[in-house]
Amino acid sequence: MPPHPSKPDLARWQRRVFAWAWITYFAYYLCRVNMPMAKSQLGGAFHWDAAQIGLIFTALTVAYAVGQFVNGQLADRFGSRRIATLGAAGSVLMNLAVFLATASAGSAAPGAVLWLVVLFWTANGFFQAMGWAPMVRMLAHWFPVERRGKVMGVMGTSYQLGGAFAWALAFFLTGYWVQALGGDWRAVFWVPAAIFAATGVGFFVMVRDNPEEVGLPQVVPDEQPAPGIVPGTQRTIWQNMATTLGNPYLWIVAITFFLLDLNRYLFLNWLPAYLDERGVPGGGSLLTNLSECTKRCLHPLAGSLGAIFAGWATDRFCGGRRAPVIAVLLALLGICSVAFPFLDPHNTVVMVTAIALIGFFTYGPHILMVGHAAQDFGRKSGSAGAAGFIDALGYIGASLAGWGAGSLIASRGYTLTFVLFGGAALVAVIPISVIWRVGPKAPGR
Repeated sequence: MPPHPSKPDLARWQRRVFAWAWITYFAYYLCRVNMPMAKSQLGGAFHWDAAQIGLIFTALTVAYAVGQFVNGQLADRFGSRRIATLGAAGSVLMNLAVFLATASAGSAAPGAVLWLVVLFWTANGFFQAMGWAPMVRMLAHWFPVERRGKVMGVMGTSYQLGGAFAWALAFFLTGYWVQALGGDWRAVFWVPAAIFAATGVGFFVMVRDNPEEVGLPQVVPDEQPAPGIVPGTQRTIWQNMATTLGNPYLWIVAITFFLLDLNRYLFLNWLPAYLDERGVPGGGSLLTNLSECTKRCLHPLAGSLGAIFAGWATDRFCGGRRAPVIAVLLALLGICSVAFPFLDPHNTVVMVTAIALIGFFTYGPHILMVGHAAQDFGRKSGSAGAAGFIDALGYIGASLAGWGAGSLIASRGYTLTFVLFGGAALVAVIPISVIWRVGPKAPGR
């Protein structure tokens, strides 16, 4: 590095770090949303009902909730690069373990296989929780506050497009790959794992936690230390945790996020099964598979546009305040979600439009809470812990959209389930409106 780094040096590293953060978190979803797409095959192979499949979904989300809180604190203490790479390695191994468990089950009791898959998917949830919070922290170090709206808005497209690509890949591996090419549907676990493994290696080699590690000056100045912290020293995990839990703004955002994830994971977990049951039956033709795949992928795909729009709107119209945009989008999400089960699933135009709108209204407020707000109120030194805390409460809500929604679907059907979980988005407008006027300059810690 030259003794006096230039702006082009910083710009080059910013592009490099952002690109690898985006690509890697995109790849994280390959080894997470593949399980819902394998629901029908797992149920058929092992005679599991919706409630039993829901246990697998809930296992991941409960472990993810715990992992987000723990791993966010670890990323603040030990750095984003190491924690996110460890998460990639662990998730790859757990997907391979599920592949081996289901491929070698033979005459094993279905119940025994179920609990083995639950165990592996629980561990996968914990490793998956090593992805997002470290990325939030790393970008908080590399990009200034005034660019946060656009940067995090685009970063939010990583998990929407990653989710869409993961659904498309999984749909191919459990559909056309099996029906027309004679493949094994269990490839839905090892193929994504292979892609993710390669991406994780690239991430570890190509990124650094902050500009200082490559001889560049700080992009975001250090904030004043919290009470009881000696200036110039690094906070312990316990000090960081206490600061996170003592931040009222983070609690409001986290409660809102809990309600949003109730809705989001209902669609992520159960939309494929809902379309299988009520939609146009799939067939062996590639065209039919592509048509059905489009419906399933639209939720996260349209969400990428929602994330970009939401980040832009907060900077353009609200002076960096996130709450107004979050509240409006949540209200629109609630209305669309409650109406969804009353639409004709055979009407492709109606279904495509509805799923696209729901995705748009879901991921706009989603990135504003788990990305922008975590950086705004967690500040540079605690942004990973803040993101992990917000996401942790969200995934407690997501857990109810696993086993809880599965049990409700099995006993009362899809219509009531969609109405109840859709209504959670409307309720979420209430807490976030409390901080309507609060912006990123607020003394969050």
